[in-house]
Amino acid sequence: MRPVNASWIAAGAATAFMGLVTGSAAAAEVNVSTWAHGAPLQEAVIASQPDLLRMIPAEIKWLPITSGPAALAGMKGGAYNIVNGVGNPPVTTAIAKGIDLKVVWAEFFDNAGVVLDPALAGPEQMAGKTFGTLQGASEDFAFHGWLKSKGLEGKVKIVALERQAMVAAFKTKAIAGGVNSEPALSQMVADGGKVVATVKDISKLGYPALDVVAVDADYAAKNPAVVQGYVCALKAAWDLMTGPSKDEVFRKASAAVGADPAVGTKVGESWPIWNPKDELTQQGLGEPGHLADGAVAQAYFRTGQWLKEQGRLDAPPSMDTIVAHIDIRYAQKALSGGCK
Repeated sequence: MRPVNASWIAAGAATAFMGLVTGSAAAAEVNVSTWAHGAPLQEAVIASQPDLLRMIPAEIKWLPITSGPAALAGMKGGAYNIVNGVGNPPVTTAIAKGIDLKVVWAEFFDNAGVVLDPALAGPEQMAGKTFGTLQGASEDFAFHGWLKSKGLEGKVKIVALERQAMVAAFKTKAIAGGVNSEPALSQMVADGGKVVATVKDISKLGYPALDVVAVDADYAAKNPAVVQGYVCALKAAWDLMTGPSKDEVFRKASAAVGADPAVGTKVGESWPIWNPKDELTQQGLGEPGHLADGAVAQAYFRTGQWLKEQGRLDAPPSMDTIVAHIDIRYAQKALSGGCK
């Protein structure tokens, strides 16, 4: 789940983005989420690139969100047709609660990590200390998995904190570290903290904190061309974000979300964005016919079991149920040259 950092948002720009409608002579309307934190990621690139907008045959309304669970709940009520960058716990919980969504694109790992007080030599000195976590977020799932891998489960005190509150608590020595996302993570490092593991590193231990694009299944059934166009635009956005003109791309995307261009470019370029070549492999949505083996399905299944252990979800979804909520058709077409 992506971070929320209100200080990044210029009020006028945020209001403009919220009310921005793009598209003309559109065949449909589509409500698309954008995170209210000013990070210039895929949706911001799409919104700031006319050529990408033309790939989507719809009138787009960009609607800011600050919470994955709230966005997916809003999807059930029709407020959002497409939700960007939503993490494991919200998607897993939504599936368990019967929200009819389809995961159509794996976007990125969280740009987050575990940071410790400089007085601690490493994980071996964490026992008995207090650490912050982003409860309910994908980073929370990754952090608990990392603690378990280090034999620290039950040996440290965990407190739930918002991202900026964690920065303040770390600065005042109220906590000895925690898991946080950019740009808050860099703020903790600036206060002397040291990163001992990134969320991408932790994914290799079997606890991936990943973010995807989810669409309302009913909307997709009625407007497949819109969803296909959006997935094609996501792939095209990645091409621009990693291409020779990426600095300019990030600067334009930063302006679209009200972020300082210099900071936005740095954060955007450092984000662990998924390479489209991995979408239909075990590292992504999964190979056709073997979605249960893919990183996304595996992450949701493990997250469901973890949420049950935490007492946050009584009946986690089965693997069959999870797979039924992953639709790779749009990615298949986008990756096989089917985009206009």
